[in-house]
Amino acid sequence: MKQEPKTKNVNNYLKFSAMGIQMALTIAIFAGIGYWLDQKYQTKQPYWTAALSLFGVFGGIYSVIRQLPKD
Repeated sequence: MKQEPKTKNVNNYLKFSAMGIQMALTIAIFAGIGYWLDQKYQTKQPYWTAALSLFGVFGGIYSVIRQLPKD
């Protein structure tokens, strides 16, 4: 009987850890694409990196909010 709450806590921990990793990877991938575009087009300021990093942040937040429990 005591195994159920412990298992539930572990599952929640893994779920929320995965959300954080997913958000970090989303931001990193978009920032990497932006950096690549800045290098390809040789921009003076890192406009692509900044824009796509922000897009990654908003996309990551949106993804996390959608995965949160409705409780």
